[in-house]
Amino acid sequence: MRITCGRMALGLILIGGTLVSTSAAEESAKALPVLQIKGEVVSVDTNDPAAALLKVKDRYGFETPIYITPEAKITQGDAAVQIAGITSGTSVEVEDNFDVNTAKRHAVSVKLAAVPQAAAAAMPAASPVEAAPAGEALVPPPPTPTAEPAAPTPSGAPAEPQAPPSQPDAPPTTQ
Repeated sequence: MRITCGRMALGLILIGGTLVSTSAAEESAKALPVLQIKGEVVSVDTNDPAAALLKVKDRYGFETPIYITPEAKITQGDAAVQIAGITSGTSVEVEDNFDVNTAKRHAVSVKLAAVPQAAAAAMPAASPVEAAPAGEALVPPPPTPTAEPAAPTPSGAPAEPQAPPSQPDAPPTTQ
């Protein structure tokens, strides 16, 4: 009798533990940790209707594939953007979940850089004066050489501009 009661108690404890661990596993599956990756868009493949595939190259040169489902939030600044608005070369910051069962990343949000690359290229270039280390003076780069004016001839008229010296012809070959 004691043995039977002991076995029943042990059975109930094991069943209770299994139920608790099952519900904990379900909760952890629902709340996956959010990861973040910053980098540059390499490509966007929208051929799969379930989820587009975004490849992001990070600062170390690694390309990470991330699936973008329709539930993912894509923004540029404060404005919402369609997936077609993501182009190659755009800086992005992606928050995603990693599914250990499929070993795939699924985007939660995609934030595009506030200034498009085309607008950045249209901005005027910086001054040619470069910053010098502390304690040293700033020195502009030397001017580019220009053609020198021709010296006047003894008659007072300017001389004809001289042609630059030409390359000497190859020496004749002897047989």
